[in-house]
Amino acid sequence: MSPRRRAGSRAPSPLAAVWRGAVAAIAVTGLAVGVWAAAQSVLRPAARPAVDVGTPARAAPPRPAASSPVSRVTPRAVLPRPAPVPAAASTPAPAGVVAIIFDDAGATLAQLEPVLALGRAVTVAVLPGLPASTAVAERAGAAGVQVILHLPLEAEESERALGPGGVTTAMSDGASAAQVRAGLDGLPGVVGVSGHMGSRATADRRVMAAVLSVVRERGLFFVDSRTTIETVGAIVAREMGIPVAERAVFLDNEDDPAYITAQVRRVIELARQRGSAVAIGHVQKQTAEVLRGLLSEFDRAGIVFVPVSMLAR
Repeated sequence: MSPRRRAGSRAPSPLAAVWRGAVAAIAVTGLAVGVWAAAQSVLRPAARPAVDVGTPARAAPPRPAASSPVSRVTPRAVLPRPAPVPAAASTPAPAGVVAIIFDDAGATLAQLEPVLALGRAVTVAVLPGLPASTAVAERAGAAGVQVILHLPLEAEESERALGPGGVTTAMSDGASAAQVRAGLDGLPGVVGVSGHMGSRATADRRVMAAVLSVVRERGLFFVDSRTTIETVGAIVAREMGIPVAERAVFLDNEDDPAYITAQVRRVIELARQRGSAVAIGHVQKQTAEVLRGLLSEFDRAGIVFVPVSMLAR
């Protein structure tokens, strides 16, 4: 006999049992799907936002590295421009230069005064051993006039007196050198040497080498007066590495104002043609007075006076 049921209770139908089983299966499946989705969200990187390919994306400006802070550009201060400096007036280049030497100084101081009165850069050649030789050298140097030793050298004419401190072809090399040193030592401020007379001595290579050895040891220059076309003075000086200048014009072979004037104008023309010229006059002649009256012609021609040292090359 089957057991008795409670009052009011009903036996479950087969359909209800099936439905409950389906609901339970769905619940379990949903739970499993949820757990799998959560795991994938942890393991997979976040999806990038889609970019519209129709409109190109504008690149963002680069950001500075964290280790180097962005430096601010400070605008430079605007300084006022300096006022323009007016250009100095340029001195025109001379048309030429001339060196004028006054030979035979040393007899008296009075002979020097017309030369100094020129007020130009001339040169005075002083003979050694004369009464006023040292005083003339000192006076000329104090006035800013260049001084050189006017060394007596043996002339071709044997009757011409050589004077004190001269060099002859009969002297040994040592005696010739000693004469040159004595002449230089007696004149303060000398910067060079020229020859007085000397047509025989300047044509003698041995004599000139002895004389010029002292010129070189003192660091001086030499002026070849060219009293003979056979002179070797300039040639030997250049061979020994000594600066040398050569006479182009004698101003007063005739002590006549007209002659001297013509010679002075010749010097102006030579300086204009060649760029430079060396001229020789004498303190005991009228040369300085005549030259003083012609200074304006030098100025108009653009010819500038220079010490002879500037033309010694």
